[in-house]
Amino acid sequence: MSDCTRSNSHRMKVSLTAAAVWGLVAGILFAAPPPARAQEIIATVNGAPITNWDVAEREKLLRVMHEPASSDDALNSMIDDTLKLGETSKFKISVSDGEIGQQIALEANQLGMSPAALIGEMQRAGISEQHIKDHFSADFEFNLMVQAYNKGVDASEGAIRAELAKDGGKSAAGVDYKLNQIIFTLHGSNVFAEIQGRMKAAEQLRTRFTNCAEGLPIARAMDDVAVKDEIVRNSLQIGDGLKQLLDKTPTGHLTPPERSSEGIEMIAVCSKGVSNDDTAVRKAISDRLLSAQMRADARRRLAELRSYAVIVKR
Repeated sequence: MSDCTRSNSHRMKVSLTAAAVWGLVAGILFAAPPPARAQEIIATVNGAPITNWDVAEREKLLRVMHEPASSDDALNSMIDDTLKLGETSKFKISVSDGEIGQQIALEANQLGMSPAALIGEMQRAGISEQHIKDHFSADFEFNLMVQAYNKGVDASEGAIRAELAKDGGKSAAGVDYKLNQIIFTLHGSNVFAEIQGRMKAAEQLRTRFTNCAEGLPIARAMDDVAVKDEIVRNSLQIGDGLKQLLDKTPTGHLTPPERSSEGIEMIAVCSKGVSNDDTAVRKAISDRLLSAQMRADARRRLAELRSYAVIVKR
């Protein structure tokens, strides 16, 4: 039920998974435990305590997230998180480290940066592992709950038509790309010499590959090379990084080879042209409208929780 963001991958699938994002967090950001600090309870929310340490950590996190970061802002943010976690605990909603990583990737995308860059900023700010896990868990769990409440809700046809009509009904349907993945398989596990050799072979094929009609049969005839079936992707369905890569690759040619979990991958760009089907643009509009609706409902539910919560500031 969660929203998935795409990393700036040059491949047709996400190269940095949610688990990998959290792996960066756990393995790089928190190599050592934070020093012990004296804590004082400065507020309670329905009996749950918020300490001065919580607020200090939240100030640092808000600055990293480019949000207002005064002491009052941090306390209000902590109150929101406490309310979210209190509500989702009633439904026994919990998250995995991978899902926390997914939420970090989503926030990074909204900030226009990579997950690794956001993690790096949190590292430099010295924010504790527990604080980050608590915050992103609160967001993920609450969003999950809101999505469950809105299950089956779709954007109305009227709203989609209204969006299409905003530019006189001339909304671009995007570009359709016909693509084939070509994978040079690897037999060893991260054996440097083998990877270098396969990279060289992939580059040699790329040099010879000038059109799909002749190039794909050449690739299929090579040992330990897999050519996947043709797929069609619309520019509105893929991330900006992949779109830019496909746009700058001439029709009938291959993208540069790239290491992946499956081997050395390239993409054959067999055709690209303006789509005659508005399905993708309608889907993009629907997703945008639904996302806005979910955010509005989340704000409404949080405001409602605040209205009857017992919040005591000391």
